[in-house]
Amino acid sequence: MKLPDSNKLISIAIFIGIIVALFIVYKILGATGLVKTSAKKKEIIAETAAIDTVRTADIFDPTYFFKFEGKFKSLGNQQITAMSNELFKALVGMGTNEERVFIVFGNLYNKLNVSELAAGYKFKFGRNLRLDLLDDLSKSEMATLMALINKLPNN
Repeated sequence: MKLPDSNKLISIAIFIGIIVALFIVYKILGATGLVKTSAKKKEIIAETAAIDTVRTADIFDPTYFFKFEGKFKSLGNQQITAMSNELFKALVGMGTNEERVFIVFGNLYNKLNVSELAAGYKFKFGRNLRLDLLDDLSKSEMATLMALINKLPNN
């Protein structure tokens, strides 16, 4: 039985070592943000899509839900007022309370409730909910918010 050439074994070991070292360096650079990993690229795409959706989606229009009146489960005036108050405290008060925002949106019945909430917010505080969300939430928080909203049924 002939043993492999020691030079070949050393060459293979060096080659494998270089690949492992490059992989470790790539992971470190990805963790520090110097290199964009595929996961980071997907995250950036989701964040950008979330911001674009909030800027353009009809459901953030305070009058949009009127088109569907009687055809969806409404929050009701008391709940709209309470949720508007919570959002105002979370967005305009002393620093943004993202968790409070997520809790409010997590308690909606459907996507049309976002429009109802925007109307109540506008009526009660004279402010635009869409703009307050865009001003106060980070890109990743906006992506989290849109993930919550996208899970809601349409009506």
